[in-house]
Amino acid sequence: MLKSVFKGVLLFFTIALSCSIVVNAEKQEQGEKDNGTVVYHIKYDYDAISNFLGMSRDEYEQHWKEGLSIADMGKTQGISRRDIEGYFVSLHYRELQKWRTKGVLLEKHYFDIVYRLAVEVEDFIDRNPNRKIN
Repeated sequence: MLKSVFKGVLLFFTIALSCSIVVNAEKQEQGEKDNGTVVYHIKYDYDAISNFLGMSRDEYEQHWKEGLSIADMGKTQGISRRDIEGYFVSLHYRELQKWRTKGVLLEKHYFDIVYRLAVEVEDFIDRNPNRKIN
C-alpha cells in the first residue's frame, strides 16, 4: 500500500515538473514579447581564428590537441594578449550589432552582454580542456 502511494506521489511530481519545463520553454521561445531572457550565443569560425593567429587550421588543431589555449598560441606567434582580446571583442561587437538590427536585443540585454563580455573573452582565450594539469 505504501509503495503504491509513494509511486503515485512520485508520478505526480514528475508530471508537474515536466509541465513547468514545457511552460518555461514556451516562454523562452517568445523571448522579448514576455520580457524573457535573451540567450546570446556566437558560433566561432576557427578557420578565421587560425588565420588571425597566423597559422593553418591543421597547425591550430595540433596546438589545441597539445593543450595550448588561443592566448598561448598567440603568444608563440608574437601576438599580444591585448590584440587577441581586441579581435574577439570586435567579433562580438559585429555580431551584437546584427542582433540589434534584427530587433532581437533590447538595450538592457545589449548592455548586460557587453558588461560580461570582457570576462567571457578572457575565459574563452585561456580555456583548453586538453591542457595537462601537473
